[in-house]
Amino acid sequence: MLVSPTFPRVSRFARGYQTGQVDAFFTRVLGARVSANEVRTIGFDLVYRGYAVEVVDEALDRLEDDLAQAERDQLRSQLGERGFVAQLTGQAQMLRGRLAREHGDRFAHASAWSSGYDMSDVDELCDQIADYFDGEQSLSVAELRDAVFRTRRGARAYSEPAVDTFLDRVVAVMSRVG
Repeated sequence: MLVSPTFPRVSRFARGYQTGQVDAFFTRVLGARVSANEVRTIGFDLVYRGYAVEVVDEALDRLEDDLAQAERDQLRSQLGERGFVAQLTGQAQMLRGRLAREHGDRFAHASAWSSGYDMSDVDELCDQIADYFDGEQSLSVAELRDAVFRTRRGARAYSEPAVDTFLDRVVAVMSRVG
């Protein structure tokens, strides 16, 4: 059982993260090297009387930030400043290609029978990301993490996994910028 960190539990009538999964993950973090990407993409089941989601998410965000900084510092020392900037620029340019697409055409659409993210919400955030990459707007990793999209079905929705994967890549690049 993980001694630290400890997380508060929600009431028996509310859902929170499954305590065993959270404890196992943080035990793994303490015992082995994990990447910022692993922290960013971890998921836990929701159960009654689990750990408070907001508190665990805040701890994961702090952990991800710390790991991203360590990874950034290590990469800088391996590649040198020029190599580091070149690699980061290349990654941002790949992401920028998707952002240059027309609204409504940036990601795969959700199938007619399933729900996905509202296209206009996602496109609006993508415009902000493009402005960030162009140096026209400030944007933080926290703003991306906190982004919430309305739910739509079919032709008015983007596939959630496609958008989530893209946003994870944007967060990875932004985290390396520091």
